[in-house]
Amino acid sequence: MIKIGDLAKICNVSTQTLRYYDAEGVLKPDITDSSSGYRFYSVDAVEKYKKILFYKNLGFSLDEIKKIQSATTEKLRDILQNKKVALSKAIERYKEQIKTIDGLCEESSQKPFFAEILLLPFENDPKVIGKWQLCGELFDENDLTSFEEVKSDIADKEIIFMPGGSFAWRYFWTKGTLYRISPKYTFAIPNSYRTVEQNGIRYMIIQFMSDDCIDNGEDMLTLFYRQIDNVAYTEHQIRSNIDKTDLPFIDDESVRGEWTVYDYVPTVSDFDPDSHYSNKEDIYAVDIKFLSRGICTRTIRTMSGNATYTLRYTKGFVLNDKEMTAEEYQIKSISGKDYLLVQHKSGDYFYGDLTPHWYVFERKDN
Repeated sequence: MIKIGDLAKICNVSTQTLRYYDAEGVLKPDITDSSSGYRFYSVDAVEKYKKILFYKNLGFSLDEIKKIQSATTEKLRDILQNKKVALSKAIERYKEQIKTIDGLCEESSQKPFFAEILLLPFENDPKVIGKWQLCGELFDENDLTSFEEVKSDIADKEIIFMPGGSFAWRYFWTKGTLYRISPKYTFAIPNSYRTVEQNGIRYMIIQFMSDDCIDNGEDMLTLFYRQIDNVAYTEHQIRSNIDKTDLPFIDDESVRGEWTVYDYVPTVSDFDPDSHYSNKEDIYAVDIKFLSRGICTRTIRTMSGNATYTLRYTKGFVLNDKEMTAEEYQIKSISGKDYLLVQHKSGDYFYGDLTPHWYVFERKDN
């Protein structure tokens, strides 16, 4: 008989993986000592492991391999044919992802906007719907214990898969692919995913392309998430913040008029009129106009040109009924010039519960 440590050396695999295969029922020891828990294998286990590795390299999951191990010749043929069909579908999906990634890597400014991806057909994957919690970066996909913490500014601690693949903060999805809208590039980045189950818990392995992958050509991360629930969340349920927007109108003549964007800062105290905090190309607001009777308009720079939105205001707040936000504003007079600071409450605020930054505008007729 062969001890588990010796079998691991023969097969060039970790003992953790062999224990995992035992738990999944694809490579069980011939004898397990009841008192010590030691596992012992026959010589045939080496050949069994080679077959497991063979089928894993063909893309079969451990559940599928377990069925293969007990299948008749005819049943095995059916399993292989079904896998061929599934792989063919996956190839087409990966081709679309490759085209998108090629677009990300091109030096041309013509990047694939997420609207183009939304035109692709949606394929449902009911088992992924719900909330997933980050475990860390996974280093061996065959060993679900081989993960370490990852910086929170790289990966989100929670991801919610909404029914129908619809948006949740900066994510949307179709079967096998999780799309992330980069706050830096404002286009959809595809990240392939797959799910595995162990001891009744469902996990997700995501090949994650961060902004650094695009900027510096760094390798993708293998992120590891654990499913917390399978709730079909609604928009209101996933929002951390919903502001009260039905505020009574109080006129504010001091803000009336047209303002053009000047800067974008994390906090009011970060604003310095003599030193710009943000680069002009990183600021998406263009201008904001405060009209009579509580009406205001805000113009935003988009990939297809400028877009103007009609909003409301009352003294001290810009109100957006659609986004359910009340953005505070204040006017500062510095060296004889007026500056308007307005909170920017984006998805980072109402989904991620992050502190909003501030747009800085200067009065057009200053």
